[in-house]
Amino acid sequence: QKMLNPESATNKPYVPHDERYHAEIQCEGEIAMRYVCCIGNTLEELAADITNELRKARHRLPQIVHVEDLETGELITKDFIHDYNKGVYNG
Repeated sequence: QKMLNPESATNKPYVPHDERYHAEIQCEGEIAMRYVCCIGNTLEELAADITNELRKARHRLPQIVHVEDLETGELITKDFIHDYNKGVYNG
């Protein structure tokens, strides 16, 4: 179940930004798993943000665990990871 921002006039899930794409990277923390948010208005911007965060957390076994198109509400995790790994967004 998605949590909606109670002050929002839209039906978008609550995320701390207004960008179209939202992703979460899971990595090891000191005590528990951490999640880092990545964003972008285009898939290329999202991929660049993800690349930056993966590099910062490379020693903590980071994994992309969630990718969503907030405009359509579609989860695109599997397709995005496939394209990302093939270098589609390395323009």
